[in-house]
Amino acid sequence: MDYSLPGILITGASGFVGRNFIKAAAGKFRLFCIARRSMAEAGVQKDDNLRWTQVDIGDWEKLKDIIQRVKDHGGVDYTVHFAGYYDFTNENNPEYLRTNVFGTKNILEVSRLLEVKRFLFASSLAACTFPPKGRAINEESPPDADVPYAWSKREGEKLVKEYAKWFPCAIIRLAAIFSDWCEYPPLYALLNAWLSGVMIKSRILAGRGESALPYIHVQDVIQLYLNVIEKNDTLQRACTFNASPNGATSHLELFKTSTQFYYNRHIKPIFVPRRLLGPMVLLQQVFYRLLGKQPFEQLWMLSYVDKQLAADSSRTSNELSWQPTPRKSISRRLLFLIENMKRHPEIWRSWNEAMLRKEPQRPYLVVHEMIYDAMVGSRDDMVKEIVANLVEPESECCSCSFIDVDDAIVHTYVRLLYQLIVTVIKTRDRPMMRQYAKTIAFLPSVGGFGSRVSSHCLFVIGNSISEKLRSRPEFSQKRPKVDDYITMTIQLAIDQIENQFELLTFQSPKLLDDFGKMPLHENSMYIENIIKQLENLCAEAISGISWISPLVKR
Repeated sequence: MDYSLPGILITGASGFVGRNFIKAAAGKFRLFCIARRSMAEAGVQKDDNLRWTQVDIGDWEKLKDIIQRVKDHGGVDYTVHFAGYYDFTNENNPEYLRTNVFGTKNILEVSRLLEVKRFLFASSLAACTFPPKGRAINEESPPDADVPYAWSKREGEKLVKEYAKWFPCAIIRLAAIFSDWCEYPPLYALLNAWLSGVMIKSRILAGRGESALPYIHVQDVIQLYLNVIEKNDTLQRACTFNASPNGATSHLELFKTSTQFYYNRHIKPIFVPRRLLGPMVLLQQVFYRLLGKQPFEQLWMLSYVDKQLAADSSRTSNELSWQPTPRKSISRRLLFLIENMKRHPEIWRSWNEAMLRKEPQRPYLVVHEMIYDAMVGSRDDMVKEIVANLVEPESECCSCSFIDVDDAIVHTYVRLLYQLIVTVIKTRDRPMMRQYAKTIAFLPSVGGFGSRVSSHCLFVIGNSISEKLRSRPEFSQKRPKVDDYITMTIQLAIDQIENQFELLTFQSPKLLDDFGKMPLHENSMYIENIIKQLENLCAEAISGISWISPLVKR
């Protein structure tokens, strides 16, 4: 890492805004990114000045381990806290408390221990009650809305103000953020309906079409954050900003602009009175349930028909020398959204559906973490048990290739394979196998083992892990998923290693003969270095394989 660069701790790094912030900040800062997903899953490019850690911000015991690692790499100057939970059910999901409140508290505590210069908290304009018609919310407006999401942001703002005694803080209330691919679920739902071509559905507007929100392009949001960091020394210790244009854009305006762009002609809307909207939503829900789907429109949304969340961001503009870029306003950018919708429908749909169907708890993440924790906790015992099975002549798992090999050598090799499986499960980066396959396929030939030793070891390790996990109570209801995760990972490893061994056989006979004469114990330090790097990958869940390529490609 370039230690001359300032450091930033980023939470929610795999999210919509987090990913865009990383793109803008890369090369200008050292970035310590926290996310539930891996870099590969998030589509974030590796960078020499980027460290990526997979961790749940609601889990303090795991989160606090990051502190020393950050300090060891130059520390951080700022925390940018994007991570948070939201959904569109309007129900009091436990994640609002666990992630948005307790998680924010955890990140604030991490920031205190790291002695940051400023903490930037992503709140929302939706935390404020809709103002009376003709009025607007500003930076002084209280976060007094009563929906669960608003409550969680209100509590988050309270925590941030409390921690301002330790370090400067900035609360940034975000408007409805969109990109050229939309990526804002309510807008996506509206465009899907209006541009569907279905005669009635494509023309409906709720109430008088006056429902309105302020929309802001994600690139303008990122620029505001960078301005806060740049002007840190001139800002108050505790300040609040609106990442929003002035005013709000109504559904009627969006309808007119989008339908004109899409159909190249004026479309007359059908205004549906509020008294008819309730029965229409209920009928739609029944219809969707018959199809096994869930509609976006919910009854609670009807209370916001014809209300406007207008914003006044003049103080923010003055203090930060910032304002939204006119050409990136929603009315002008709709042309780009619709072009992307037309030209790349599959990408458009997949990106937006992923945000629309956001789950409070991703089951696959939970199971992955449980498997990882179990494997790490029982690693030493498991390795001893596997080695015993491999070298014991009377064992069903015994391979004749191991009978005359020193137990310490077998132990080292099994540790390497076991740690590789643990790392792939932790990072959920199965392609990592390709990075290590050549090295692992090469090691048996160095030790004089048989050509199928790696495959046999992995098969035994896989069976041992599966049996051990099946016996644990916490996996009693998750046995199929556990077996799938382990089996798929093991099979991929076997296939990759056998492919690499086949490639080795095409090398010159002299090269293979030289490999075979190299005693394994002389390479023990090399193997230990690989194991250590795999352990570091687990500790930090770094997806950038370039960090360990010098060893792997040796």
